[in-house]
Formats: sequence, structure tokens, C-alpha cells
Amino acid sequence: MIRLLIVGLIPVFCILCLYTLVGLNTFNNIPTNNSLKNISNPIASELFSSDDKLIGRYYIENRIHLKEEELNDIYKNALIAIEDHRYYDHNGVDYKSLFRVIFKTILLQKDASGGGSTITQQLAKNLYPRKKHIFISTIINKFREMHIAKKLEKIYSKSEILWLYSSTVSFGENAFGLASASKRFFNKKPSELLIEEAATLVGILKATTYYSPRKYPDRAKARRDLVLFQMHKHGYISEQAYNDLKKSSLNLNYQSKDNAYGFAPYFHQHVRKEFSKLSNTLRKPDGSKYNIYHDGLKIYSSLDYDMQVAAQKIVRDHMTQLQDIFEQSWSGGRMYGRNNKIIDDKIIKHPAYKKLREKGQSGKEALKNFNIESEQSFWTWKGIETKKATRIDSIKHALKLLHTGLLASNPKTGEIKVWLGGNDYSEFQYDNITEGRQVGSLFKPIVYLTALEQEKTPCDFYKNELKTYEDYDDWTPKNASDEYGGYLSMKAALAHSVNTVSVQVLFDAGIDDVVNTAKSLGVTSRLAKVPSIVLGTSDVSLYEMVQAYAKISNSESGNGLHSIKRIEDIDGNIIYENKNDSIAEPLPFDNNNVKELKEMMTAVTREGTASRLYSLFDIPFPVFGKTGTTQRQSDGWFIGCTDELVIGSWVGTKDRRMHFRNIGTGSGGRTALPMVGALLEYAGIKGLINYTYKPSEKFDCPDFLNDEEYAYYQENKKTPEVIDEVVSESEYGGWLGKILRGNKKKKRKGTLNEQYEERKIKKALDKLKKERNARMAEYEIEMKEWEKKLQALRESQ
Repeated sequence: MIRLLIVGLIPVFCILCLYTLVGLNTFNNIPTNNSLKNISNPIASELFSSDDKLIGRYYIENRIHLKEEELNDIYKNALIAIEDHRYYDHNGVDYKSLFRVIFKTILLQKDASGGGSTITQQLAKNLYPRKKHIFISTIINKFREMHIAKKLEKIYSKSEILWLYSSTVSFGENAFGLASASKRFFNKKPSELLIEEAATLVGILKATTYYSPRKYPDRAKARRDLVLFQMHKHGYISEQAYNDLKKSSLNLNYQSKDNAYGFAPYFHQHVRKEFSKLSNTLRKPDGSKYNIYHDGLKIYSSLDYDMQVAAQKIVRDHMTQLQDIFEQSWSGGRMYGRNNKIIDDKIIKHPAYKKLREKGQSGKEALKNFNIESEQSFWTWKGIETKKATRIDSIKHALKLLHTGLLASNPKTGEIKVWLGGNDYSEFQYDNITEGRQVGSLFKPIVYLTALEQEKTPCDFYKNELKTYEDYDDWTPKNASDEYGGYLSMKAALAHSVNTVSVQVLFDAGIDDVVNTAKSLGVTSRLAKVPSIVLGTSDVSLYEMVQAYAKISNSESGNGLHSIKRIEDIDGNIIYENKNDSIAEPLPFDNNNVKELKEMMTAVTREGTASRLYSLFDIPFPVFGKTGTTQRQSDGWFIGCTDELVIGSWVGTKDRRMHFRNIGTGSGGRTALPMVGALLEYAGIKGLINYTYKPSEKFDCPDFLNDEEYAYYQENKKTPEVIDEVVSESEYGGWLGKILRGNKKKKRKGTLNEQYEERKIKKALDKLKKERNARMAEYEIEMKEWEKKLQALRESQ
């Protein structure tokens, strides 16, 4: 008997020793009293736009600040009834409940005997997440939480602990804290919750996904009714109230996650990352780092609020139309590849398919599960679409969905003015502005600048011919239009994005020198040192390309892009101020070469691949820029520049095998340019652009020379005074024909009916102005709507 008693006491003794060791902080896991005292006052940092409008706050896990007085008795009673009904009787650890769990779970081997953790212990777990130990981690963590709970009970009142718990706990769907959850599920403040609503929220806590009232209303209602029963059992509500309330439906007033993320969410996250880098050099008086979620900082950004609102509307309207064009262009075609290979690849890589195969199902059997219909929600540019669909339908939808990004900055200061990183942050968290993609011909200006530095000139001519480069695996670069012949000036080759000539320019410039030029302009991505670099085959982000173009725009010096102008601490002291505009680094290029490049890029918008800019939008000032289109129209790019503003955009799908069907619908001039153009038009009307740069009308050379004219040029070092019409219009079409017809028009000057031309131009301008005024009216409406949303956000926080 004694032996049995000793054998039985040994485990108890070991457990008591371990509990004591944890309490003595042997495992360095117990926070100090000072740390525990400081958790009661986390103060959110605030983010402001350039005109000092509050556009966001930084909380721990995006929670809304909860005031202690907002916890009404209904919610407290519901929480205590289901989670810890002896809450007011223990000191942080409910030993009765704990021994019950040990007895039923360990001795009687019963499941569902309860967790035994009090609300205070759960708070300890929320504040100080569990750590992994070499052995018996679960027991050590449990003992640690018990010790922390007992310390918390000595520092805080029962009411304060309920408040702290309700501020930290997750209710699922990125709703952290009661204030966020009541707003998300019922669009109410916590103090306004009804009994059945409080019971629903408390019921979620057991398993936030499993009991989600949005996803699984039947489960959530059953759990809510259990909470109501416990409230009745412990005397918080009458039997009559319980019977009446359990008959009621959930009656959610669900607020989408999009609203929860607030204004300019991609920019919000970018500022957080920029702050994280800055915080390594910023220190509090005590030497510790600033915490954006706790320290009540005021962060003043460079974001232009009105322009951001306009950009959001421009992008939404354009992408809605472009998505339809994309899908319609593939009517009767193989959007998903030959024999739908792209879909098959996605199915094979799908986690659900892999899991079914691991369970022993054949590929054919697993595939059947992908053809079962169920109610599904799809994000579209027109809104959320709910319908019956299969997993294969879901894969198809994700593949064909177009994505975009738009970024605008002030090239003089490097300040970011607009940041629209994706379609919808609540659905797509990755940021298309910082994600690397092939940039296509957007990279060519970097090559041409390098060539100018090597003493090439815009009037140097190159033969426009198909050429195979044997030293590079017989690589044969082609023009997008498949047009060849004659000789083109460097200026014309850039304006019309001629690949055959651009490759020759690259070899004259030197690949290594081109890479160095890119680095000097702020491109940090790894660039492959191969000839195809001129065609933009390396992955570079929109952020890097806008930064490079901004430095070109600024000509003599260049600032890196940044979004934080000033940071103040909680007392209003300035702890950081960006002064880059006064210490801009000079560019390592001849200023005349940079100016020549800008003039060459002005020809891109005036007569080249971006000439639609002026026909689509009322832009009364010169813009220089470049389009970019990758192989098979997978990516479309455009960056447009002025002295005061550089705007870049990208359009594409997430899988590069998905692409536009033809260049006519999928070029950068068709997909990305309209968004930049519309925002430039808006900026001009708002007086944000006071253009001082005046490009020359033309370089002192023609765009195109035929063989005879080129021979004369080589011999005399100048072009013929009269360009012979030796090439008929029928021989060349597209951009090449356009150049030739342009040359002929110059020779026939004065033969057109000038009055007719004037009337035609005036009519076109009137039409543009009417369209422009209509767009401006829409922007004003959009801004008012966002003002209302921001006001509601401020009131809720």
C-alpha cells in the first residue's frame, strides 16, 4: 500500500517541482511586473495624407481601440457564463476546474472535458504566445500561463482584465478585439450589442472558423444557443428570455473586410514597411526602438488624398472595361492553352488534389471532386459574384482575372503621391507595385541613355533587319509588328519601340554599362547580363521603374522614392523628418544626354507607341514616357512623366501563361496607358502640373532612310535635303508606313484645307473637354463618398 502511495505521489511531486521551476522563471518565460503594467495603455499610431487628413491607424493586428466603458454587462455575462463561470471567485487559476480536467482527461480518459483555462489564463496566452521547448512544451506553457494569470490578477481589477481580454482576443476574419468584431458582424459599437448578438460573438471564440456566423450560420446559431443556455443556467437571463432568444435568427449586418481595411490599404502597408526600416535608426530616450502599434506616433505621409481617390476610380472603371475586352477577345480561342494545359497544371498543384491522391485516390477519382458544384463567391471588377460553381470554375476565374498596379511620385522630391498596389486588399494582399515582373520595352530608355553616354546620338541610324546572333544561341529578335526594312534613327527606333534596332543599340552601349546605368537609376533587382535585357526580360518592379524614370525626369539629380515626410512622437516632438529634397544625389550622367533622352521619349507620346495619350485625354502639356509589352502580351506597362509628376502602371494576370490574344488589345498602350493618361488629365485640371520643360519639335534628322538615302547619308554625313518617295505606301503599313506618310505630308505642306483641319481639331477638343468635365464630376462624387467612409472610420475608432 505504501509502495503504491509512493508510486502515485512521485508524478505529483514531479509536477509540483516543474510548476515551481516555471514560477521561478527557470525557462525565462515569465514577464516582469513592469511589462504587465504597460500592456493596459497601447496607443495607436496615426497616418495622415499630405494635406493632414487622417487616413488610417496602426493597431496590434488591426484592432479597433476598445474603451473599458464600452463593455456592457450583457457581453460580460455571456463571456463569463460560457468561458469561466467562477471568474469572480478565483485569483487567475480555477483549481476546481483544473482538477476536473485532470481527473476526467487523464484518469477517466474522457474527451471534451473542457480546457480548464480561466479568462485570465486565456489573456496571458493572447499577450504572450506559447513557445516551443525541448520537452513537455504544453505543460510548461500551461504552467507559465497560470503564473502570469496570477500576476495579472494582482495588478488589474476583474473589470480591467475583461477589458484587456476583449481587446486582444481574435474573433476570426481579421477581426481582433470586441470593437472590431461587433463592427464586422453587426455594424455596432460594443455598448450597443443585444443579448443574442453578444452571445453570437462570444460563441465564435471557441473556434473562430468553425463557428463563423458568415460562413457557417447553422453552427454559429447552435453555439450561440449554448451560450444563451449557460447564461440562463447561471442566472443571467430568465427561462422565458432564453426560450424567446433561441428562436431568433442571427440577423447579421456584416461589414466586408474591404471596409475594414480603410483608405489606401496597400499604401498603409507600404508606410508600415518604410517605418520598419527607419525605426532601426530611431530611438526613444530610454534607447529602445519605437513601436508603430503601441507608441501613439503621428506619421505624416506624402500621399495626395484627392489624387488617390481619383486614381481608385480611374483604375476601377478602366479595369472593368478591360476585363470584358480580355474575355471577349478570346471568344472561340484557347485562353487556357492547348488542351487546357494551364488548368490541368493548376489542378495537379492544388492542395485538395494532392490530399486526395495521398489518401489513395486515382487521378481520375480526385478529378471528380473538382467537378462538384457548390455555392461560391468570386471577386470581379464589377463586385462580388455569388453562384454555383465547381473548383475548376474557380481555377479558371482566378487564371483569367486581370490585376493591376499604379504608382505616382513627384520626381523633384521623390515623394509618393499615389499608391494603388492591387485590385482589392481584402482579397489580394500581395502588392503589384513591389512585385517583380518582366517590364518589356519599358527598359529601353535605360539602354538608350547608356548609348548616349557612349557618344551615340539620336540621329544615328541603324538597319531595321532580322538578324540572327550566333554567339547567343542563334537568337533572332523580332519586331512586334513584324515590319522590317530601311534604316531608322535612334529617336524613331525608341519612339516606335523597334526591337531589331534596339538590340544593336544595346551592343553599342555595352551590356555591363547598361546594367550599371540601371543601378544608378535605382534598379535593385538582379538583371541578367544577356542581350534580351533590352527587351525587358528581367523581372523588375513598378516601384523601381517609376523611381528610374523619376530620376530621368529630374535630370541633374535624383531622390529615391519615399512616403514618410515627418514623424512626431506622442508629445508632438519631431523624431524624424525627410530632407532628401535638399540633399539629392547628382546623377552620374551628362545632363545634356539626359535631356536628349527626354526629348526622344517625348516622341514616344507625340508620334510613337504612346500617341493615344493625346487623342484619349485632354492633356495640354508635353509628356515623355514609354510603353512596355512583354512576350505574347502577358504584361502591359506605361510610365508617363512631367517635371512635377511621374505616373506608372502595370496590367497583367498572375500566371504569365495567361495573356491577351493579340497586340491590338494587349499592348501597354491599350492596357496600362489609359489609367496614366486619365490621372495626368486630372492632375493638369487640378493645377498640379506647371510644366516648364519644352521639348524641341524634332531632331535635325528624318526618322527613316531607305537604302539610297542612307548611302547618301554615309557619304556626306548629312541627310538629303529632299526625301525621295521611292517606297510606296502599300509596301509598308503600321508604324513604318506612318513614318513614311508623315515624311510625305511634310513635303506637301500647304495643300490641305487648313480651315477644315481647324474645325476638325476644334470639334475633337470640344469632345475631349466634355468627357473631361464628366470625369471630373465623377471624381468629386467619389471623394465625397470616401470622406463619409473616413468619417465613419474615425468615429468608430
